[in-house]
Amino acid sequence: MAFARELMVTPNLVARPEQKLSEILPKMKELNEWIVPVVKNKRLYGTLSYKELLRRRIGDQAKVITVMTPSTTLEESDEDVKILAKFFSTKARAIPVVSKGREFTGVISREILLSKFLEKIPNRKVREFMSSPAITINAEDSVARARWVMASNDITRLPVLENGELVGIIATRDIINRLYFSSTRKRADIITEEERIMAAPVKEIMNYPVVTTKGEESLKKVISLMLERRISGMPVVEGGIIVGVISTIDGIRAIAGELQMTMPIQAKLTAELRSADKKSMIDALVERYIAKVERLTEVLNFRISFKKTRGEGFRVNASVSTRIGNFVASSEDKDPIVAVRYVMEKLEKRVTKELKLLDRKSKQQSKEEP
Repeated sequence: MAFARELMVTPNLVARPEQKLSEILPKMKELNEWIVPVVKNKRLYGTLSYKELLRRRIGDQAKVITVMTPSTTLEESDEDVKILAKFFSTKARAIPVVSKGREFTGVISREILLSKFLEKIPNRKVREFMSSPAITINAEDSVARARWVMASNDITRLPVLENGELVGIIATRDIINRLYFSSTRKRADIITEEERIMAAPVKEIMNYPVVTTKGEESLKKVISLMLERRISGMPVVEGGIIVGVISTIDGIRAIAGELQMTMPIQAKLTAELRSADKKSMIDALVERYIAKVERLTEVLNFRISFKKTRGEGFRVNASVSTRIGNFVASSEDKDPIVAVRYVMEKLEKRVTKELKLLDRKSKQQSKEEP
């Protein structure tokens, strides 16, 4: 057994809320950092990530506090299995560690955790865990489309195809680096250059050649290779055709499966919803939304219940207990899956609203601090 305090490392880069992006982004590029803790007076304010920068394109003179996001955290005393569960539920690339007094003390990355649990990865094949079909983009498609596809599907890389063949790969970082490091100080020039970059074909900024694997390869071997190459994913190719994508989060998922981990969900289903197909659809939908909330704040418990209505529909009630408070929502629809989606969307919006309120208070406090 290991604790967070033993697994965590001191990050290579830490940002302050009042710093400008122009000060931090060159260092992120140089140090190959995807996520940077934002800290002031030992207090963790949030994290700065390429994913959020891609979603909210703003000028490099903006302050870090305007684009950072609240971060789920680990405590120094958390055990390794709890740490694994947090990575499994949030799909985070890295998670900050705080003390009992909520002071920032370090960070644990997905790579650190995989190295720790490498022997727990089952002796099974890549094709059993890869994401399939792969979400791809054509070489002639615009960078703007690549940005939209990544943001819409909550992914950080896209295999690039030309005439059906894999010719490269484009990542969130590639787009951000071009957008920010190609900019000049004049506003008109920045706008013109950004428009040019976003209209350019993906093949102009993609990376190649691409490190690939086969579906029949050992998952443990491929995860070890990714750790060695310091990459987080690779396309799976069979017969010259891309059939999926395997990533380090799939390694986390495989380990979680071996340890029989589940999301913190309690559900009460009506008799009509207990069939394997319906239950699996509900579970998948709920887990997807809980993972979104987990990226914002720690989920302590979740409950969802179903009740048949007189109109042959379903009433869904859900509650989530988080580190920032408790939230409830309800919804009705003839289709229980639709009702679940509506109620989960309501919960996500309420958590987001509360976080924005807390964020405004935090920014005000930051301005008042010396």
